[in-house]
Amino acid sequence: MILNTIDTLVWDWNGTLLDDVEMNLKVVNRMLSKRKLKQLSLYTYRDLFCFPVQSFHRKVGFDFEKESIEEISSEYHAIYKEYKNEKKLNIDALFILDTIGRMGIKQYILSAAKKNDLLEETGHFEIINKFEGIYGADDICAVGKIQIGELLVRENQLIPEKTLIIGDTLHDAEVAKALGMNHILYSGGHNNDKLLAGSGKVITGLKEITA
Repeated sequence: MILNTIDTLVWDWNGTLLDDVEMNLKVVNRMLSKRKLKQLSLYTYRDLFCFPVQSFHRKVGFDFEKESIEEISSEYHAIYKEYKNEKKLNIDALFILDTIGRMGIKQYILSAAKKNDLLEETGHFEIINKFEGIYGADDICAVGKIQIGELLVRENQLIPEKTLIIGDTLHDAEVAKALGMNHILYSGGHNNDKLLAGSGKVITGLKEITA
């Protein structure tokens, strides 16, 4: 079991601990509809989603000659907040967070989302005290999280080879590689299992990490 070889677990938030994929799809499709662009199915969304999020926006038709990433990101977050009552945790999130905590493994959140939003959401679900630290971006453009991860390592003196990242996108594998960490990818989030298959161990449920 890989958990026997680590002392730190770094969680992605959106799509991994927070089950918000369908909510994101609703937001994106509203934005596409406004611009008379083709709607996305859940399958297509999960096949195309990537970081930086601006690259995903280009793939689905947004025109950055006409709009800036800041304008599009601001619109996205305004619509996303309209669905705040639909937010829910991954069905296994509380169980696995408590299980890992009882093992004495330190837990952090590393996300491309804005840090203030992460603090608000983890506070809402009353799980903020389960983490040693929560690391997010200073802005809303979701560029990526390698630099944020480097800060996480420095500030907490993490030992990369004893640290495991769990996320739901190809970018999480990229982050783990850049930071020299182990990683496991969850196929129920923003990228599908087909896309994740060649990038390391893939699980279909969070409880599988204890197997």
